[in-house]
Amino acid sequence: MIDHPHVGTLIFVYQLPFGAGHKLNSGSKIVSSMLSNWQISGLATYSSGSPLVIGGTCTSGGILGTCYPNYNPAFSGSVWINGDFGSGGKNVTSTAYLDKNAFVDPAAYTYGNIARSAPYGLFAPHNADVDLSVRREFHIREAIRLAFQADAFNVNNAVHFGAPGTNIDAANFGTVISTVNQPRKLQFSGRVTF
Repeated sequence: MIDHPHVGTLIFVYQLPFGAGHKLNSGSKIVSSMLSNWQISGLATYSSGSPLVIGGTCTSGGILGTCYPNYNPAFSGSVWINGDFGSGGKNVTSTAYLDKNAFVDPAAYTYGNIARSAPYGLFAPHNADVDLSVRREFHIREAIRLAFQADAFNVNNAVHFGAPGTNIDAANFGTVISTVNQPRKLQFSGRVTF
């Protein structure tokens, strides 16, 4: 499912106010040559998790593409167990967060009665990312410029988890089994324009 109820993106570019022609100019040519023309830019993104699609094991006779379970009529209480994803400092990859007792496999050759997506309002964990770049362009000659750039992806090295297992008959049901982002990465680049 691709439905993410909340998605936000922030892009910014900021020319640092140091050096010749800027507010913070020391008047020194050496200091000015070191501090002038630096630029910081960044990209911050956030998206809430997508709705979970709960599945199970059923005998469909080849007529159904996906098997959906039934709500368990004997179940009461919250489908959430052990708090929300990653709460309380738990080991998220070995802690079940969803109670499989809330669902039961349908009778043979029947179609389950749960909502096709987000039963009980279940959504995967959110994802967020902050990337930053620092860039400076040096004028070597009138028509020759050298640009230097340093990039940091996932600059705060945050970990964001993927959806938990959603097959009620699998051992990993309700357990987070993956991450959706990469660890922090640094990249340096240079470019000569002439």
